[in-house]
Amino acid sequence: MSSHSLAAALLAACCLIHPARAAGVPTAELQMAEQAQAFREAADRFIAAAQAGDLPATRGQLSQALAERMGDALLRRVLAEQILPFFANGAGLAGSATITRTTDASGQQGFAFYLWLMQRGGDAPRPFTVYVVNEGGRAVIANIVPNRLVPERHR
Repeated sequence: MSSHSLAAALLAACCLIHPARAAGVPTAELQMAEQAQAFREAADRFIAAAQAGDLPATRGQLSQALAERMGDALLRRVLAEQILPFFANGAGLAGSATITRTTDASGQQGFAFYLWLMQRGGDAPRPFTVYVVNEGGRAVIANIVPNRLVPERHR
């Protein structure tokens, strides 16, 4: 297993995020999209900071529960070695976004956003997922999984 996939697997395993299925009724989907708006804004702020290579800003947007589970040193290393490099070549978001409800390992609820990152230079867009939860009344990043395609979610 490469160090990239090991770090991504470690970050994913530490978070134990469980996406929940959204109701298939269009009205329920619209309602969920409205409820997810503040969470999406938090995801967008994280993505912008990651694309700028801003380690302190990305670290500051992460869930405290995540930091406690992983430890700050490991969390900063994963950000610096895996997450920021993934976004460094990003040229914006591409394609559609799929939204699902989620709950993190601490029981905090929120939304998962399955997205695509356009690449500078015209390379194919790369899939990633951002999990955002409500932690003490604040939308925070509970997990970010780069370069992992979830076929039923990344469309």
